[in-house]
Amino acid sequence: MKIWRLVSGILSMVLFLIINFQSCAVGVVNAVEDNKDDTSGAGGVLVAFGLLVAGIVATALWKKNSKGGDIALIVLYGLTALIGFANQGTFGDLVIWSSWALICAIMAAVSLILHSRSYDEDDEEEIEYVTQQVASNYVNNVAKKECPNCHAEIDADSVFCGSCGQKLPEQRFCKNCGNQLEIDAAFCPNCGAKQG
Repeated sequence: MKIWRLVSGILSMVLFLIINFQSCAVGVVNAVEDNKDDTSGAGGVLVAFGLLVAGIVATALWKKNSKGGDIALIVLYGLTALIGFANQGTFGDLVIWSSWALICAIMAAVSLILHSRSYDEDDEEEIEYVTQQVASNYVNNVAKKECPNCHAEIDADSVFCGSCGQKLPEQRFCKNCGNQLEIDAAFCPNCGAKQG
């Protein structure tokens, strides 16, 4: 889909020149024939500038997989197609240029759907991995601790040892990675997360 953006962007910018020239010719013909009701010449100029702007955006974003870029292209090409179809008159080629804009809008929509699917699958895998890592750190570092007196394994939130009754020193653990912290630590030395 990246190559499509580049190709459609360059073609749209080249078409800007052709459509603008044709639109000026249609405007001259309409003026000579005193055809005041035909707006296809002005519509052609709007389509030409719409394709120019969309072409610049497509060319600028051709290497990036961004949902925002795809949405911008859908809007720009879609509006350009709508303007062209709404203003067709004596300028018969306006239907062709509007169809090009519509095809580009559809391709941008396909690109958006494809990016959304791959983005969501990658996100789910990453979220699952991070969740497993945090849970593993929690189980390994936070859920249990050792009594300093009798060395029995006890729950991390215990205030007294269940084996010997010793009052346990206060302990803090990182909320992000589960690493044990000094009581007055403002940041975790393991992951750098701010504590508080």
